[in-house]
Amino acid sequence: MSSLSNIMKPDYLRVGAELVLERINSRLQAGPLWWFRFVGRTSERLLFTPSCIRPSDPLVARDIYQGRFTFSGRTVETGATSVFDVEAPSPAWENGLHSFRWLRHLSAADTELASENARALIDGWLSGPGKRIIGVSWEADICAARLIAWLQHAPFILRNSEHSFYRRFLASINKQMRYLRAFARGCQDDLKLLKVRIALAMCSLVLTSHDKTRTRAARNLEYQLKRQIYTDGGHVSRNPDAIADILCELLPLSQLYIAASKPVPSELLRAIDRLFPMLRFFRHADGSIAQFHGAGIGDADISAAVLRHDVTNGQPNGIANQSGYQKLVENDAVVIADIGRPVAGYNGVKTHASTLAFEFSSGRNRLIVNAGVDRLCRDVYDAPARATAAHSALVLDDKSSAQFAVFSSGRRRHTRLLRGPTVVETQPWKTENGEGFSARHNGYLPTSGLWHERGVLLAHSGSRLDGYDRLTPESAIHKTSHKADIRFHLHPSIQVAEVGDYLQIKTDRGEVWQFSAINQKPMIEQSIFLAGISGPIYNWQIVISFEYPDVDSVKWRFERI
Repeated sequence: MSSLSNIMKPDYLRVGAELVLERINSRLQAGPLWWFRFVGRTSERLLFTPSCIRPSDPLVARDIYQGRFTFSGRTVETGATSVFDVEAPSPAWENGLHSFRWLRHLSAADTELASENARALIDGWLSGPGKRIIGVSWEADICAARLIAWLQHAPFILRNSEHSFYRRFLASINKQMRYLRAFARGCQDDLKLLKVRIALAMCSLVLTSHDKTRTRAARNLEYQLKRQIYTDGGHVSRNPDAIADILCELLPLSQLYIAASKPVPSELLRAIDRLFPMLRFFRHADGSIAQFHGAGIGDADISAAVLRHDVTNGQPNGIANQSGYQKLVENDAVVIADIGRPVAGYNGVKTHASTLAFEFSSGRNRLIVNAGVDRLCRDVYDAPARATAAHSALVLDDKSSAQFAVFSSGRRRHTRLLRGPTVVETQPWKTENGEGFSARHNGYLPTSGLWHERGVLLAHSGSRLDGYDRLTPESAIHKTSHKADIRFHLHPSIQVAEVGDYLQIKTDRGEVWQFSAINQKPMIEQSIFLAGISGPIYNWQIVISFEYPDVDSVKWRFERI
């Protein structure tokens, strides 16, 4: 324990200092946030309207009209009180409210009553949170999302509106645009800044702007796309959910350039072309996204809506080296594995200790999963979701392969990676029986002196998945005893039971698989699936436990029968 404490304490201080410096630098670059800094000439009209490709539901408009607001799984009944005056049940709910993305549901209703309701709610924001540049409402990514939503649904919002509201609405759009321009100077190169740059590029086309302003906005956006989108199409955060979210904003922006008769920035087109295949890379046959590094909150309907705009139907490669993922596809079977290092710094706010974990599906049956993240975004589940034990991977001495620190600032929590695997070595396989890979990481070296190696081979028929997990010492003299647990989390729809020397796995669609391990007895234990639609639910997991160095390698097999 003493050696671990010596590792953790300086790392904690270093990461904490980095977080403080990030916040100080952001404030220094943005300058004083006095409201009069963002007062200026107001555009007389909107030249164009960006489209919105996010799926919408007119029934949600009815709930909003009745004062019922549901975001991130939480519902608030406002009654006669303004929704902006009620106490938010969670930070995620508050983010959803102030982002105004819910305007698409009112717009889908397409009635005069819905339009009046939208104006009343926007008026409530303008006379409340919109008056003072402070709080959640003015966090850069929330402001960017709100600005995009207002531009996308402006014709609906302004339908039969009074001139006074029209002027206040346009004045606020211009104010928020100037605020984002100032704040962008202090933002780190992360997903938040990318969304800000997208919003500013939209404003440069929708509002009356000089050519220099449009050129500068396009150039800044291209710079962020180069910085944040890997050549394989992944985002630097390694969060699969980020891809569909980015495409939801980039596609309307590219269409807006065409509508405005302006050349579409080349880097914008390249980013879209790379993102589409990567979105397919992370999808299982049932449309769900692999649950790695914070993914699991995103709606599968959003991915489907985005892919309808892919005219090239670009297919992904089997390995995404930059993003750190491997995908095996044989017949109707899919394996998606994390073969990368956890992300540190401001791009790693959602990173998990999931190195060498994988998910496995057969047709529309999801068999092996990771626990995912709580859709209600409750802090109590954040640490368990990040742990290696919440992933289908090997856990050594009940510790994770990466450690994290949580720093609080008011109601906001900031999680940062303290340490984790710094080396992940991968070797792809191609045999006459199937395709696979082997990989190893050094995440457990500081605490145990051991490397974890995993090999996976998916048969060409898609009916068998063979694998092994091995522990190898850094030094030949390292023979300290350690307890290892190999965990395979089963999807909540799966039933598992012991049948002789095997475990029998049944899906709700009638498929039957069996699991076996050589020289080791697999056990069935209860687990928890955090990514349930209504919150965490119980599921089962298969666990193979062994003691090192008595046992240093375990072979296992999933086979359809």
